[in-house]
Amino acid sequence: MPTVPRFEDLLPTSHDARKAAIRNQLVDLLKSQGEVLPSANSPRGKLWHLVNSPKSTLSDCTEIIQTDAALAARIMRVANSGAYGAGADNITQAIQHLGLKFVREQVYNSGVFKQFANWELPPEWDQFWLRNIFVARLCEKISSVCGPTNGSEYLAGLIHDIGWLFLATNFPNEFSSICSGALPIEEAEQEVLPFGHARISAAIAARSLMPPRAISAILDHHHPLIPTREEKMAKGGEADPLCFILKISDDIADSCGITMFGTPGWSLEQIQTGPEMLWLNAQGKAPGLEPIALEELAKSKEIFNAYFTGSKFK
Repeated sequence: MPTVPRFEDLLPTSHDARKAAIRNQLVDLLKSQGEVLPSANSPRGKLWHLVNSPKSTLSDCTEIIQTDAALAARIMRVANSGAYGAGADNITQAIQHLGLKFVREQVYNSGVFKQFANWELPPEWDQFWLRNIFVARLCEKISSVCGPTNGSEYLAGLIHDIGWLFLATNFPNEFSSICSGALPIEEAEQEVLPFGHARISAAIAARSLMPPRAISAILDHHHPLIPTREEKMAKGGEADPLCFILKISDDIADSCGITMFGTPGWSLEQIQTGPEMLWLNAQGKAPGLEPIALEELAKSKEIFNAYFTGSKFK
């Protein structure tokens, strides 16, 4: 089983003194406040363990959720929304209708939002959390077409852009320089920072001991490398599709107008014929994207509304 990398090892040093100072400050911040996982003895900590255990049951989860009024209310609201239509009278009925996968997603949402949603969000980024929920749901949905899922897919989508929020909160001057300069965003990152937001997001995921495949997908989600035949043989099998799926999901969010920098994305038709989808298609695992995008966007909006008022966590 792959081991979780040390988060410091994902953040390379720089010979540039200014960038090296940013790196050192970032490492110190992550050591002190980068943990996502809830306390093991708290109700949400126990839930986090349950939803990641193959031995847990819905009744186990229900018992703990009923002790957390805020989480129970959110689950009930989402379950009875138009997108889900559970028609549940109580939390037991809601969970029975929606299943353990849904509960797992809400536990992840609750943990991540509680930790990060009060960080500084740029005023024009009012759709930041909606976008991350949408990408997370797309990752889970598209991955389920490819094979069994285990929650790392959803986590990868939910965390993949958290590096931007970390920068906006802790490095506002550098963040402003990246966003307001004349250079394209990726070039501006390289100019201002010792490494980009994807690497910071991956380090945050590693800091919380998230699954190695989620960390790897987050790290490379902008530039996934399609393996050669020789590389696949050297690794003893096919490449993990999660990195490609995260890139596809990210592109779908842009195509649906849920962007952070206002730049137009590819159309769904272009994404469907892009290199990542062609790779999935070669594995016999390329779903049609339009119906998935429409369904998951509707569900994502219901979940967002249950957790946020505008862009504020409630």
